[in-house]
Amino acid sequence: MLGFDITIARPVRGSVVREMRAATLALIARMQPPPDPARATRIDLLIGTLIDHQIWSRIDTLLLLAAHSPEAALLNWTGGRDAAVGGGDPRFIADRGWWCDGLDDWIDTGLVPASATRFQRNSAMAGCWTRKDGRNATVPVGTIVGTSVSITPRNASDANAGRLNGTTVVSAGSVTTGYGFCAVDRDGAARLRQFVQGRLGATNGSAPSAAPSAATIGLGLANGIAADGQFCAFVGGDSLSEQQHGILYDALADYLGALGVARLPAAASRALSPADPVALPDGSAPITAGNGMAVTGIARDPAGRWYIANGRTTRHALLFTRMTPDMVAIDLEFDVARLGLSSDMAGSCQGITCDTGDGTIWFIVKLAGPDGNRSYLVRMEPETGLAIGTPIPIAAGDNGIAYDPETDGFWIVRDSAELILYDKQGKARTGSFPLPPASDHCFVTGVGHGRIGAGELIVSAGVNGAAGAIHRYHRLDYGGPVAIGIETAPGADAIEGVWLGEDVFHIGNDAATHPGVPAKNRVLRYQL
Repeated sequence: MLGFDITIARPVRGSVVREMRAATLALIARMQPPPDPARATRIDLLIGTLIDHQIWSRIDTLLLLAAHSPEAALLNWTGGRDAAVGGGDPRFIADRGWWCDGLDDWIDTGLVPASATRFQRNSAMAGCWTRKDGRNATVPVGTIVGTSVSITPRNASDANAGRLNGTTVVSAGSVTTGYGFCAVDRDGAARLRQFVQGRLGATNGSAPSAAPSAATIGLGLANGIAADGQFCAFVGGDSLSEQQHGILYDALADYLGALGVARLPAAASRALSPADPVALPDGSAPITAGNGMAVTGIARDPAGRWYIANGRTTRHALLFTRMTPDMVAIDLEFDVARLGLSSDMAGSCQGITCDTGDGTIWFIVKLAGPDGNRSYLVRMEPETGLAIGTPIPIAAGDNGIAYDPETDGFWIVRDSAELILYDKQGKARTGSFPLPPASDHCFVTGVGHGRIGAGELIVSAGVNGAAGAIHRYHRLDYGGPVAIGIETAPGADAIEGVWLGEDVFHIGNDAATHPGVPAKNRVLRYQL
């Protein structure tokens, strides 16, 4: 008894019934839960192709991380040492793979070059199918200590590169995507080959070998440095011929394609339609009299009241202003004294957001503290108007903030045009992800609004004096932020905070602070 149910259909007269390979049956017996018949057939087809072309017998480790369960995703199909979660909390997406966050997530492939059977010093190969389209500043696949093995589908210079049992790099040259299968092969004491999508991309005949590493090969961690990405398959073992590399790629492509693994979609662009803007009142501390209060971040509480962050280029005691639900009148101004904060917390309030779980307001104060070079994350109770707890020190360049109900944390936009996820203690939960230049603020949609789906992260960006834009991100079936759309905002020539509700984008335009046309601080509105 194999421990799973298989329904065997009665053969149709004249049909050919092929029994599954023994290796397939052995693998399926270890899968929990067992695969459905269609998946079992695809598994057998892949294994059979590799057996028929003398590839299977040359493999130490074959991981199909795009699986139906996290347990099945970590199985070594050859029956050797299985993979495992090496660290952090990688995100498993069924039929896509494991996503690592670039902070502390990684997958231990179970393949240790020094103790492998078929993977040898002068005859070895390793390959990985990755789904990240963009660049990796650090190596995403390799030995977790040292650089004896490394695979970079697309590095910071748009090049594909790798190492195998040595320090010399082989590179297939410039690439436009990191998606797909990349393999490094050593077929001699001094020769390396690089294969991209099953085709020979480069050969380096001056690459002396070194003893195989005693460190395991990791996905999302190489040489002690984390890298983000989604990993769909991994293979390692003995050297393959050029023809075998092509067959291996085709077999993996057929298998993964049947599951729906595909390159991530390109971001679509369109222009927003302007609606009537809201002229902001001056309040007690306008940038220039008659041109409205400073406007950086925008938030709204469960009672419908608006919060306008009053950030400016210099430190100031006034941090933000609450306005009535119609955004016509000032309800209350919040300076450090009103919030119950010490006077040395006077600074520039930039990002502001509402925790939709409990209704509290969180905001970022930049350049605060006695030395004026720190930023703080502060929480406030809307009904009492008082800060809760002690301000949390965060990175000086942290600027925009958006509460994310899925993670119960905060997406932070940094001055360096990077995105990072924090928990409520101000600790990073992911590595940083690149954003477009001049990115500023962000917002997470709780519900869908027309073409804008629930759970989207929207980021405002743009240089002063030019039309700003809203960049849309979603996890989709990837695990991390994926750029899916760009919404150009005509007239937003000093774009700051963004908020979306009732099918209307509300964008802070700080045109009196950063001269625009007209030179007034307003909330611009755009109808979806």
